[in-house]
Amino acid sequence: MEEPMPGKALGTVLVVDDVAANLDITVRSLEREGIPCRIATGGAECLEVVDREPIDLILLDLGMPVMDGWATLAALRQRPAGRNIPVILFTCHDHLSNRERAMAEGLVDFLPRPVSRARLVETVRTHLGARARARALEALDRRLEQEATCH
Repeated sequence: MEEPMPGKALGTVLVVDDVAANLDITVRSLEREGIPCRIATGGAECLEVVDREPIDLILLDLGMPVMDGWATLAALRQRPAGRNIPVILFTCHDHLSNRERAMAEGLVDFLPRPVSRARLVETVRTHLGARARARALEALDRRLEQEATCH
């Protein structure tokens, strides 16, 4: 299995938050480390981005107006393009019930704000790396299946 070359991005992160300052800080922190980002200022925009371009990981705020993080997650999981994208709940709503629900809903992690830049980058890299390895294994499985049916 191929490991990404140094300096090569593991994937693209979609940062979903209704607060411009949060978006700016998060995106700048990740892009400074070579992690490409897209932004969405709410749930509906998140769904639009996922439908039109490949996204490898979503950092999702919980407390957004109109469509909160839970509603966004439910709608995301109904879409073919969004069904398997790993999601990290990234919010200042650090209640035990939110952490428990996040894990029950299949989110890959929970990052309470404020979070250090180092922890944010480490967590995102960890999950992007896991996603890249899973995709590489899936591609290898498909190739082996094709080879097996050809013989």
